[in-house]
Amino acid sequence: MKYVFWTIAIFITVVWLYFVFSNLTSLGGITLLDNAPAAILGMSPKRLTVNMGILILAVYILGSWAAIFFVKPFLMKSREKEGAYERRLEKTAVSNDESNARVKVLENKIQVLEKALEDALKKNK
Repeated sequence: MKYVFWTIAIFITVVWLYFVFSNLTSLGGITLLDNAPAAILGMSPKRLTVNMGILILAVYILGSWAAIFFVKPFLMKSREKEGAYERRLEKTAVSNDESNARVKVLENKIQVLEKALEDALKKNK
């Protein structure tokens, strides 16, 4: 599943780079303050002329950062839960190992006692 996500991410990046390179010579405008609000505020309309390739690249980078900062808390929380789960599994495994060791010690003691009982019964016959 990880490779599917990496493939999709690389594909999206290639498409964005295509848009950047194909729009490097294009100019576009961004309206900061439109005519109606400017008239209400008594100001002149504000427009910004930018290179569209750079604008697309900036939007891509800012979107990537936003995605990283949005997903990062969920990843950290998931890693914390995973760590807690691993610690719990280790404790369970250690307690199981201790229980198995105790059972083996008890089985060995029982065998020794059975052998001693058999020897004692043989001597008393």
